[in-house]
Amino acid sequence: MFNTRQVTDDLLVRYANSKAPTVVLLCIHGWTLDHRSFERQLPLTEHGINLLTFDRRGFGRNSSPPDTDLDLSDVHHLVLTSDLPIILYGVSQGARLALRYAQAYPNRLKGLIFQGGLADSCAFDPSSDDEPPLAHYRKLAQSNQLETLRDHWVQHSLMRAGLSDKDTAILREQLNDYQGLDLLTPANNTLFSSPKSKRETLEVPMLITMAEQDSKQRKFHAESLLRSRNASALRSEGGHLCNFSHHENFNRDVLSWIRTLGL
Repeated sequence: MFNTRQVTDDLLVRYANSKAPTVVLLCIHGWTLDHRSFERQLPLTEHGINLLTFDRRGFGRNSSPPDTDLDLSDVHHLVLTSDLPIILYGVSQGARLALRYAQAYPNRLKGLIFQGGLADSCAFDPSSDDEPPLAHYRKLAQSNQLETLRDHWVQHSLMRAGLSDKDTAILREQLNDYQGLDLLTPANNTLFSSPKSKRETLEVPMLITMAEQDSKQRKFHAESLLRSRNASALRSEGGHLCNFSHHENFNRDVLSWIRTLGL
């Protein structure tokens, strides 16, 4: 399990340390989830990898107003205060944020793991059936129908593909802490831009997850990133949350890639 440490008034980190660490895997969770979605990566601590994560603002047990820029400022604080090299790992919405951070501060990272995210300035149709119906969910949040929102979302293909009924029940329990705050807060333009021209020349080594049952558009975005410099593919069974549903193979392939970095 993760231990906890209060870093700032708004930032409570969760961490699990290796006995002989050589690198930190700093994890950014996806939409509606929280730090618990990385619990199945804990075996990586047996191989010299410290895990570090947190609940983003407005998610999990973090009741601060949602703000992606401040999320990335929190990441920057953790990167600057680490005594070990950092590999940034983002899932879904967290992957998009991780890519933005890597482009803003490439010299601060030793690697980037991108799973199921969207890359800014890459074509995307939010009305596709295999993407979350955010307009509908926003209306449910506004009318305080959060249980209906959670029940619908946990059965969506992005949450359900590749998972057993038991795994789905675990994620549904995690969703109890999701209060829809981000749906009720107007979105701000991010200070951390992610233009295509910067992605194509990004020097940070990247591991791009390609899950068989992820949405078509997210696989398209992953393929786009694979054309970038220093990008490798992690091809997985399962879907959007393959690190949870197929964690043993996922952890094995992540560990193998990290070892190629010489850390």
